[in-house]
Amino acid sequence: MIALAPRLVQAQMLPIQSAAASGWMLERLSVLYPETAPLHPEIKPYNRQDAARWAAALDTNAGAARARQEIDYLLREHHAFLEITESDNQPAEKQSGKKSGRLFEANSQDFKLRVNPMIQGVLGRSNRAGFLFLNQRGLELQGVLDGKLYFHTSLVESQWQPPAYLAEYIQKRLAVPGTGFYKNYQSRFFRVDKGYDFNVATAGIGVRATRHLGVDMGHGAHFLGNGLRSLFLSDFGSNYFYLKLHARVWRLHYQCLWMELSPVSQKMVSGNSLLPKKYAVMHYLNFKATPRFAFSFFEATIFNRSRQFELQYLNPVILYRSVEGLIGSPDNVLIGLEGRWDFFRRIRLYGQLLVDEFLLRALTDRSKRGWWGNKFGIQGGLKYVNAFGIARLDLQSELNLVRPYTYSHFDSLNAYMHYNQALAHPLGSNFRETILTARYSPVKAVLLQARLLRIYAGENDGPLNWGADPGWSNAKRVQEYGNRIGQGKKTISHLAGFDVGWQLRHNLWLDVRYLWRRRQPENAVASKPEIIWQGGIRWNFWAAPLDI
Repeated sequence: MIALAPRLVQAQMLPIQSAAASGWMLERLSVLYPETAPLHPEIKPYNRQDAARWAAALDTNAGAARARQEIDYLLREHHAFLEITESDNQPAEKQSGKKSGRLFEANSQDFKLRVNPMIQGVLGRSNRAGFLFLNQRGLELQGVLDGKLYFHTSLVESQWQPPAYLAEYIQKRLAVPGTGFYKNYQSRFFRVDKGYDFNVATAGIGVRATRHLGVDMGHGAHFLGNGLRSLFLSDFGSNYFYLKLHARVWRLHYQCLWMELSPVSQKMVSGNSLLPKKYAVMHYLNFKATPRFAFSFFEATIFNRSRQFELQYLNPVILYRSVEGLIGSPDNVLIGLEGRWDFFRRIRLYGQLLVDEFLLRALTDRSKRGWWGNKFGIQGGLKYVNAFGIARLDLQSELNLVRPYTYSHFDSLNAYMHYNQALAHPLGSNFRETILTARYSPVKAVLLQARLLRIYAGENDGPLNWGADPGWSNAKRVQEYGNRIGQGKKTISHLAGFDVGWQLRHNLWLDVRYLWRRRQPENAVASKPEIIWQGGIRWNFWAAPLDI
């Protein structure tokens, strides 16, 4: 393990699919074995090289016996990306001792390629939406050339009849979570007349410029944070074009992200028209003060220009707030702090503070309390790995709250949104959310998951802007002072979900899912909840629950 450790600190390479089992395993291992963890768990997606090398290192560590199930899975899933040396020029599966789980692989010292089908079929029933189904087919391809150039691409064709609450979200946002663009879908076979047809495409190419520095360009999404949600950047919404510079050296992981976004969805413009563009630039610097304690600094700027990109934002190491001030302060700037503390080798305490605008005097002066411009969000959470001494039982609790008008701007095109969906927390702003989750794998082939959510939120009331939707210009706010979370149309939502998964073979799963969700105005008579039952099969497919 000691011999492998120096090779673990490298520039990021091939990403692991969002919500994949590898992500959960790597995250829990980083709590159990923080001294050898090569990754900074706040920065996602994780990469396959980290997964392969760390699993190989843990495989030789007698003290990691309690993580044998995770180590075996990670080696089988990512063994192709273990480096092959000139003195040991043999297939990676022989080095790791694990049988390949791929449909097709090519492994040599200079070239690696893996190809996987991606299939998911789901049938279900909702007491509000009736018959439900999801049909997805696609292909994933990943490769590395000369150990320096890496590429990945996937394309999934989808037809979906969603539950009623997600159909309402799509009708409101005119976009499908995770992809954005869609067409209406009808099927006589399934008796569906209000479904959705869409593609989900991701792709990227990158270069490991040095041992510690990499540059990526692609189409996809990112996630920043330790939580179930992120107040900085999440992957709930639509994919986007990005250029990323990332460096990992010593105890630091630095990422600079340039993004091309659209303020509206395709459904909001006439056919065959170019969607308007806007841009985002983000800095994220994570520092591991110790293996168990880390903190991060975040900075983002959203800006739209009618004719060009703002060239001054190309500088990857300057404070963007200073640039924004020098050019006249026309843009939407946000900053944030994040912290993580692991203790007892079982518990992770984490949190985020997001500041859009802030004036301390407005908090201390009674006449100015509730000033609309105090726009910020707070996250706090706790993860408990191997809870109560039960192997592979993980519990998590999380609180998120975001003040009204946070992420918004006087120029609605500069809102912290893409394709008419939030870039950070999917609820936007003006809400308080509590989440409890449990994940348990009693045996290798079985995974049980449960979650409870309570959301207290205020919605805009007709044309009145109470600060619930960042896409609305905050210049048309209802009031200057007295603003508080839940103002406007107060609503309370409860959600309870339970999933059972059975792995038939590597990455081939049978699933049964139950969801109960109710949304109602505060102090109103209890409304009828939506109750959903679904069952399905998936192969090399991972999807996080769409809990909103």
